[in-house]
Amino acid sequence: MKDKFNFDSLLEMAQSAGSNIREKAVAAGQAAVDNTIQAIEKWLEEFPKIEAYGLQVSNFSFTMGLMPALEVELLGSHFSFPQEKISEILADNKTGSLTWMVFNAVKTAYRLHGKIAQTLEEPLIVKIRLSLSPEISVFVGRPNVR
Repeated sequence: MKDKFNFDSLLEMAQSAGSNIREKAVAAGQAAVDNTIQAIEKWLEEFPKIEAYGLQVSNFSFTMGLMPALEVELLGSHFSFPQEKISEILADNKTGSLTWMVFNAVKTAYRLHGKIAQTLEEPLIVKIRLSLSPEISVFVGRPNVR
């Protein structure tokens, strides 16, 4: 009888611990989601600045899931971004800011593209995915696959 009591007590303690762990995991998961949404909202403050430089928002989507994400597509013309202008934009913006990251990605894409082709096909497309860690894609011309 004593062995059964200890086993039942042990089982009850394990179930209680499991419930506590589950509750803490749910709370931590919700905190991560909330923090990601806060970060996305902070990044959104940079879009008027990016648009002022000549990239216009053409597509916008928000995905709510385990890790929320915002995707924004920007369109511009290559003629609006000669190397000198990109260098000025980078100098005017704090390293690590979304604006700096976008135009650093454009600068890098132009440099890499110049190694395989001399002509820039319109338009310039910049796709930004903001989630736990931001991603920036730069397209020279319209991509065939999205």
